[in-house]
Amino acid sequence: MKQLGIIFLVFAIAISCQNKTDTRGFTIQGTAKNVPDGTHILLYFFPNTHKVVDSTVVMDEKFQFKGNLDRPTLAHVRMPNSRDDKTFWLENAEIRVVGEKGRFSDAEITGSKTQDESVLLLSRKDSIFNEMEKLEAMVTDSNRDSLFIIYEQMQNVEVGINQKFIAEYPESYESLTRLNWSKERLGGHKTEQLFSSLGTELKASEEGKTIQEFIAKNQTLAIGDSYVDFEQSNTAGQLVRLSEMKGKYTLIEFWASWCGPCRSFNPELVELYDQYHDQGFEILGVSLDSDENRWKGAIEKDGLTWTNVSDLKGANNEAAMIYGVRDIPDNLLIDENGKIVARFIHGSALKNKLKEVFD
Repeated sequence: MKQLGIIFLVFAIAISCQNKTDTRGFTIQGTAKNVPDGTHILLYFFPNTHKVVDSTVVMDEKFQFKGNLDRPTLAHVRMPNSRDDKTFWLENAEIRVVGEKGRFSDAEITGSKTQDESVLLLSRKDSIFNEMEKLEAMVTDSNRDSLFIIYEQMQNVEVGINQKFIAEYPESYESLTRLNWSKERLGGHKTEQLFSSLGTELKASEEGKTIQEFIAKNQTLAIGDSYVDFEQSNTAGQLVRLSEMKGKYTLIEFWASWCGPCRSFNPELVELYDQYHDQGFEILGVSLDSDENRWKGAIEKDGLTWTNVSDLKGANNEAAMIYGVRDIPDNLLIDENGKIVARFIHGSALKNKLKEVFD
């Protein structure tokens, strides 16, 4: 009887292990209404949305993906040569995606706990996102500067919503992602508080390491504070320090080649630089690019003759971490004594300030 009991125990353990093996990984069971047979569906994982992870085809309005993940991951499914796509949280479970041709971005996702948490957070932001969209539709050349200030305030409201969500869901990968996105606006001290509440697995993730680096480097600088020095390479590969900029007033301009609003400000900066450079006005462009060729191409195309630097780390640019920059365009104006005298100063505000200083 004892041997029989041992056999049953071993058998039960084997079945248990087998069940775990069978259920490991994810399965995406997709429904693509009104999508013709043979239509390709591509699968991508963030942040590398240029690399296809897998592909399949639609048959009888159905498609399927299978795989395995180490952790919940933001996934993106797309039909080539169309705007039909959907981004959602994928994890090791059976995930159902139900969408239709022409409206696949509204596809319903079920089976992912992290996606459910993401949907909850988005529902809390509906009203502020609606206001942001209205504001974006109102932007013209004449009101751009004033509306940008209002838009910045709205983004602070969004960060506040993220902050509350992170405190409520400290084990969620959605919380990790939102903290990584919000850290620059929260500042190092508040980010550290929220980060300390996250689960061990989240802290050890790549995003967690980025957040820890930010906490270590961010200075939470304000108007009236002295600048903090940094060093990055210019377009010739030579290291340039901010402290080497010998100007009466120096504008640190954070931008990127892919940032449309940044590029729209460049003609004004070129004009102001030409007008006041001989009198002591300097600009140091700091790019949040990760593609060197695109960065240099934008400098040439926009005619930016001032010093431009980058560490080509994208949003994780070290200078951006120091100064708490996430959303670009952003900038700081530093006076001859090394004091920060303005933040996010563009358009008429920058023109008036330079006129006051140099004229």
